[in-house]
Amino acid sequence: MRIALWRRQEWHDWFRWRLCLKDRDWSKPLWFVTLAGGLAALVLYGLFTERWFVTAGGIVAWFTLVNLGFFSYLGLRTRRPPLPVPGPFEPGQRIRARMGIYPPGYDGRTLARVWLKIASASGGEWIFELAYPEGMPGDFAALVKRQETFRMQRGDAPAMRAVCETAALTRVQIDTGAYPLKAVAWDRDEKSAEPFGLPKF
Repeated sequence: MRIALWRRQEWHDWFRWRLCLKDRDWSKPLWFVTLAGGLAALVLYGLFTERWFVTAGGIVAWFTLVNLGFFSYLGLRTRRPPLPVPGPFEPGQRIRARMGIYPPGYDGRTLARVWLKIASASGGEWIFELAYPEGMPGDFAALVKRQETFRMQRGDAPAMRAVCETAALTRVQIDTGAYPLKAVAWDRDEKSAEPFGLPKF
């Protein structure tokens, strides 16, 4: 269900993942066939017209265009689907978390996102990846603007302390896009700001 939701919200990201990761990577064969098809067409043009200067220039232009097109659309690394969201939880609980806020387009994602890391009682961390299809909420939008310089310098969002409150949701509601918690308070230490550190895949 989360993959279907991701497909509806960010179709291009889903398609890139489907092309590059799911079952078999079709992006490279498609890339090579596109290059070879253009090359063959240009060579045939040169054979029939004897205008080889057009063929030579066309090959350079075609390979440049296709390579740049594939790199810009598919990127240099494979896509990944959103993480499964933990829950449900007992409602009304307040929990400490580390929070990172990312604008649309960051890390190859179309939507704005808030990431939360919460220590688990069983050890390790729960990681929540909360997307906002209708745009970043007003309070977070102002924070994103103030953090632009940090993101440019560090390539990451600053880690903030946050307090989250759990909501009364079922597993079905969570799987269809509702979030089992929300940030109700946050703070950032300007003097010793650290990068949030997106999970590595």
